[in-house]
Amino acid sequence: MSERQRASLLPPRRVFEFGAILVAGGLFTTTAYLAFQACPPGAFWTPLGLVFLGLVASDAISGTVHWAADTYGSPTMPVFGSFVRTFREHHSDPKAITRHDWIETNGDVCLFSAPVHATALVFVDDPWVLSWMTGLFMGSYSNSQIHKWSHMDDPPRVVRWLQRLRIVLSSPHHERHHQRPHLTHYCITTGWANGFLDYLRFFRILERVLAVLGVHSTTRNNVATPVAVRPVFQGRSE
Repeated sequence: MSERQRASLLPPRRVFEFGAILVAGGLFTTTAYLAFQACPPGAFWTPLGLVFLGLVASDAISGTVHWAADTYGSPTMPVFGSFVRTFREHHSDPKAITRHDWIETNGDVCLFSAPVHATALVFVDDPWVLSWMTGLFMGSYSNSQIHKWSHMDDPPRVVRWLQRLRIVLSSPHHERHHQRPHLTHYCITTGWANGFLDYLRFFRILERVLAVLGVHSTTRNNVATPVAVRPVFQGRSE
C-alpha cells in the first residue's frame, strides 16, 4: 500500500483536533473536581493561590514554547514542522489567527497538552498539586484562544473587560512582541510573566547556554549578541 493510500485511511486532522479538545475538557473537569474533593474542609485561599500560581506557570510555559518555535527548528522538520511554521508565519501575517475557527484555533494546543495532563493525573493525588494543575491546564488549554483574541479588532465585550483587567493577554501588551526583531514578550496566556522574564533576559541567557552546548538558533546567526530589552514598566499603556 502506498503512503498516499495509507494517509487516505487516516481520519482527517480536524477529527483529531476536535477529539483532543473533548479529551482536554474532560481532563480539566476531572482535575478541578479531584482538587475540590481532596482539599481539606474550609480551605479556600491556599488552593486559590495555587490555581493562580498554576496560571503563572502556564503563561511562562507558553512563552518558552513560543520562544523555542521562533528560535529553533525548521518548518520542514518532521512532527513539529507544522508547529514551527505556524509561529513563523504568524509574524508575517499576525491577523491569520483571527481567521481560524474554534477547532483550528484550539486543537493543536490540546493535542500537545492533553497527553501530558493525562500522564500527570495517573501519578498525582495531592490536593495542593491538583489545585496547581487546575490553574496550569486552565491556562495551557486556553492560551491559543486568548492569543487569537489579542489579535482581533473587536473581541467579545467580556474579553475586552478581561483584557483591561489584565486577566488575559491584551492587544497592546502582545503588540510589543510583534515589533521587530520579535525578541521580547513571548508569553501569550496572561502576559504576567513577560516583564519578569524579559527583565532577567531569561531567553537570551538560555540561548547562550544552548549555544555553548552546540544547539544554535536557526533564525539568528549569533544569539550571544546583546539584545536591547525595553524597560519593563515604560512605554505605551497596556
